[in-house]
Amino acid sequence: MKYKPLFTNKESKALDSLTIKELGFLEQTLMGMAALSVFHANEDLWKTAESIWILSGSGGNGGDGYALAHTLFQEGYNVRCFSTSPNKNVAGKFYESLVTKTLGAIGTMEDFYKEWEEAEEDSVLLVDAILGTGFQDSLSKELKELIDTVNDSDVFFYRLSLDTASGWNPYLLGEKTQESQSFIFADSIEELGTRKWENIGFIYEKDSIIPRYYESIGFPVRSHLNNVTFSNRYYLEADPESAISTIKRKNKDHKYSAGSALFYGGSEGMEGAILLSEHAFARLGGGISKIFSPSPQISSLVLTEDLSKMVKTSSLAETLNDPFLKKTKTLVVGPGLTQYPNDLSGWEVPEGLRLVLDAGAIPTKGIPLPKGNEILLTPHVGELNRMTGIPHHSVQAAYDTLIKYCPQNNVYVLLKSFVSLLVCPNGSSYVWESPNPKLATMGTGDLLSGILARYLSLDLSIEEAVPLALSLLDHSKQLEEPYPSAHQILKSLVELV
Repeated sequence: MKYKPLFTNKESKALDSLTIKELGFLEQTLMGMAALSVFHANEDLWKTAESIWILSGSGGNGGDGYALAHTLFQEGYNVRCFSTSPNKNVAGKFYESLVTKTLGAIGTMEDFYKEWEEAEEDSVLLVDAILGTGFQDSLSKELKELIDTVNDSDVFFYRLSLDTASGWNPYLLGEKTQESQSFIFADSIEELGTRKWENIGFIYEKDSIIPRYYESIGFPVRSHLNNVTFSNRYYLEADPESAISTIKRKNKDHKYSAGSALFYGGSEGMEGAILLSEHAFARLGGGISKIFSPSPQISSLVLTEDLSKMVKTSSLAETLNDPFLKKTKTLVVGPGLTQYPNDLSGWEVPEGLRLVLDAGAIPTKGIPLPKGNEILLTPHVGELNRMTGIPHHSVQAAYDTLIKYCPQNNVYVLLKSFVSLLVCPNGSSYVWESPNPKLATMGTGDLLSGILARYLSLDLSIEEAVPLALSLLDHSKQLEEPYPSAHQILKSLVELV
């Protein structure tokens, strides 16, 4: 599995300082390296443009823009540079001066608006170097007008932001809706030096996360990982091959070594949810399982389809005392339950058993959780809000809550959204960004519970199982149906393994 460190803006600044002070880099050298990296990474893009306009601000981000303008000009491209105000950064001033000497005069905002009004539709590729990750204040009236102009104009056929989209601040989402904030609607973002935590989930249309590309430019991201520069956040890159190879049954496997699991859920009229979870576990190679449900209909529903299944109508208290529980490694509770089962509160999870709580087993704030070392809760955003009593409008806000909640309650939490966030009780966290509208259908949460049970039944830790389960689900992108059912998604996954 591929994990990439994610740095906050504050941590990125600390790394920047270490690079200059300890390794002896000049800041203007780093700016030049950033410009060259962005130039070479987008060579095919530059060739599509009649003209390239770079909007540079007054800080380090603006300096990156000037450095890129110099490189583009020297490589023969038709490039224009406009400044929101004179650069205040020492290295930025160097490249601002260099651009003045090589390109000629740098345009003012008045020049920008004049040329914009005369430009033809889809004729300009715009590079946004107005505001960097250090910007925290409210936008001035002039900058808001500029950003809105860039977003609304049909002159610009592509908008490329350096390091972050100007004006984007996920921490403001609780105060303003995303639609009312002003930020550049970038077509892509080039992250420089470090992968930025604040850029996670940058989205301006439903299910449309802005692509980001990373340019290392020589930052010491490996040798300087410490408590000052890194807070154990990781970006997860899907690894479907590992997900498939891990889940495949071996020829020598028997019903227990292939994985065992117990499922409890499915209130009357909602039995399909727990059946789907168990079905995913079994169809993906699970060796033996048993279904328990409060519904009196559960046996007839299961045995009509498959006489080999073990199934029983019972309360959760009876389920937790069933002899099968002592033989299994994984317990899934919640899919299809209409209310939280009180028998979970304070229950001591047996050593070696991994417990997955989903849907109806996600407690409301104040309800005691079970006690154990391997408990995973899988809420969606609404359930997370109910569970913690706090509204969350961004993945960063959810992290701030969960980084305290998880160690306090000794649980793992997997937040299910267009960005998935796993927070562990040891302080580590993992983000999986894969906007996939194919998963926005009824039953995919139940499906995920079954997939998680399959990996956990193989003696994998929760920290290992979650990335594998998410990577396996990434295959659903390949389906032709725009919005397949959960059963169709499962069928396609079964064909893979």
